[in-house]
Amino acid sequence: MTTAIRKGLTRNDYFIFLGRYGTIICLTAMILIFSIMLPPFRSMTNVLNLMGQTALLAMFAAGMTCCMKMGDFDLSIGATAAITGIVVSKLLVAGVGMPVSIGAGILVGVLVGCLNGLLVAYVGLSAFVTTLATMSVIIGGAMAFTKGLSIWNLPKSFGFIGRGDVFGVPNRFLIAMVLLIVLWFIHAYTTTGRRMEAIGGNADAARLSGINVAFNRLLGFVMSGVCSAIAGIVLASALLSANSTQGVPYLMDAFGASFIGAATVRLGQCHIWGTFVGVLIYIIAVNGLIIFMVPGYFTDMIKGVILLLAIVSSAVAGRFIKG
Repeated sequence: MTTAIRKGLTRNDYFIFLGRYGTIICLTAMILIFSIMLPPFRSMTNVLNLMGQTALLAMFAAGMTCCMKMGDFDLSIGATAAITGIVVSKLLVAGVGMPVSIGAGILVGVLVGCLNGLLVAYVGLSAFVTTLATMSVIIGGAMAFTKGLSIWNLPKSFGFIGRGDVFGVPNRFLIAMVLLIVLWFIHAYTTTGRRMEAIGGNADAARLSGINVAFNRLLGFVMSGVCSAIAGIVLASALLSANSTQGVPYLMDAFGASFIGAATVRLGQCHIWGTFVGVLIYIIAVNGLIIFMVPGYFTDMIKGVILLLAIVSSAVAGRFIKG
């Protein structure tokens, strides 16, 4: 029986296993190595710091995943977060109540998502070019609106969202986890999620089966806009300030985390928990390198290497699965 099992496991099986679970193995290995070699890494202070850093990137990456799930891209996520932070901050400084200000910020995300979705899904423009253009328009408009200056003097009570905690757990981490769970439920257990899955698999086949492809793609961009708006609100709260570019640095990491998610378990398919694994890999890798006192200019290089390895392993495993 043992011989039969050994004969049953081929080299292809090992490649497929590594392709599906290589990212999770990598994440586990990093946590173990850093925990053993770096006592500060496993300290509670650093764990809470990791939670806070994970939260913001997870929000951005979750929104990106909603679009990438259907083969689209949203390069305006950072700009959407920035303009949301500015709108909310301006309203708060003007004396508008927090619920109304936050509601206005969410509405900004919905409007940006609708604009992107209409241009891409209904007009037929390229998602890459369209969201690149809207990103530039939003950032330029935000800079003109603020005259390139940051908005300060936000109410200290607003800081509870991004700086506060519940029993020691950062509020922004809890917000991120709630957002991920809601999106996961939508994608996994609702008709809308199944339609998005079908569109990502084959848009033409989905259209022929009666699915309104354009509307569901629009919905994906709206989800991305809302996620970015939430991230922008949390970021403004954490900094107690807002400016026209503060969400932009998260764009490439969110993009990379979503790609890594597509190389996790379900090869070639973007999904929320795979994206979360990608976020953790990025955050933990950078955190460990900082504690190791590795020069900062190596950080982007390491992120690129991680992304390349994930893509290569997924591609190799995909060939063996098809073969």
